[in-house]
Amino acid sequence: MAKNAAKTLYINGRFLTQPITGVQRYSRELVLALDDMLAHKDPAVADLNIVLLSPQDTIDDLPLRHIVHRKVGGFGGHFWEQFILPFYARRGVLFCGGNTAPVLSLLWFTPVVTTVHDLSYLYFPDAYSLAFKWLYRVLIPLILRFSSSVITVSQSERRSILKHYPNVDASLYAIQNGGLAGRFLDSLSQNDENDSSSTPYFLYLGSLNRRKNPQGVIAAIDHLREKLNHDLIIVGASSKTFQQGKFKIPEAISERVNFQGQVNDTTKLIEFYRGATALLFPSFYEASPLPPIEAMACGCPVIAARIPSLEERCGDAALYCDPHSSEDLAAKIEQLMLQPGLSDSLSKAGLAHAEQYTWKVCAEKTLDIIRKHFK
Repeated sequence: MAKNAAKTLYINGRFLTQPITGVQRYSRELVLALDDMLAHKDPAVADLNIVLLSPQDTIDDLPLRHIVHRKVGGFGGHFWEQFILPFYARRGVLFCGGNTAPVLSLLWFTPVVTTVHDLSYLYFPDAYSLAFKWLYRVLIPLILRFSSSVITVSQSERRSILKHYPNVDASLYAIQNGGLAGRFLDSLSQNDENDSSSTPYFLYLGSLNRRKNPQGVIAAIDHLREKLNHDLIIVGASSKTFQQGKFKIPEAISERVNFQGQVNDTTKLIEFYRGATALLFPSFYEASPLPPIEAMACGCPVIAARIPSLEERCGDAALYCDPHSSEDLAAKIEQLMLQPGLSDSLSKAGLAHAEQYTWKVCAEKTLDIIRKHFK
């Protein structure tokens, strides 16, 4: 017997056409968690028909077993999202996990639940292109006003959004992102030893834009060039939506800095985490970042910026630094290296802390909100 159309959950799959950064990984892992729940006949999804709608030009397809993936329409990008998606999602609840949603669906009174990860375009306007800022300044107020519910990814980001849009208090919910997905956790063996013959390194993982503070990481390594023989591996790339910044690498450490570019393969990311002496994450701003929890799940110590969102997400399992001071970051790195037992204690604390962040929990809490809007 066919399931009632009123119980159909449509998912905006435009993220499948985009390079994989944190926002796209959120949507991918959430969809895979829902599919896994269907596979295990979880009561939370037993009465739902879940359909992933995407443009034709997907970069790759998710390995779905139970969620139906439909490629619809002959266009892509914002045009597909704004004018094609609303037609196909009009008879159910539409979930949009990537900051944007179709205005037509919002105004046609289709129930729409949207995840707005952050308002960083307001906090750091110089980091974004004019076109990007213009689009978000138009879309985000409409999304916050007309979405049936809005999800953001931390309590600290919820407070930040309410400073700009206090009227959305009743419809705005905070749900933390998951961490390293279970399919990867199952393959980890903490007994495996790293290759001690390779040069030790610190790891930076994130987009190469100013709010992520890669220059501060480079400066900290430069401060310690006479004290440590570590390399710095930088994983990440600038998206075209960001204005290209010029990052200076001192000549004295130029051979120690290794740019790996964008890495979408989670297995490869795990290799970087597991081989690193520590993950350096001194961002000026974050909402609910994935790398610190992923690093912790791999036993990698984390040095993070002392900002509200990271303290909320990392708790007592990270060593904190002042992101505005490369000297303080260098001091924390030196403390990690010289204080007996600190690295091991951070590794153990991180492993325990990471266990509370799962995509299944994120999916369950998200479904609790979506269910409010089935008729």
